Amino acid sequence: MNLPPSDQDDDTRWRTNLVVFVAAVALVVVTVILMLMLKHGIAVQDCFAAGHHNCAPIDTTEQH
Repeated sequence: MNLPPSDQDDDTRWRTNLVVFVAAVALVVVTVILMLMLKHGIAVQDCFAAGHHNCAPIDTTEQH
C-alpha cells in the first residue's frame, strides 16, 4: 500500500536540496578562486624564469 508523502517529508527534502545546492555553489566558488591564484603564481614563475626583474613588485608607499 502506497501512502502519499507527507508535508514533513517534502520540507525535509527541500532543506536537504538547499543545503546540497549551497555546498555545490561554495565548492565552485572556492575552486575558481584557487584556480585564479594558481594562474597568478604560474605567471610570476614564468616571469622569473624568463629572467625578468620586478615580476612581483612590493608596494612601499606608506599608508596611514
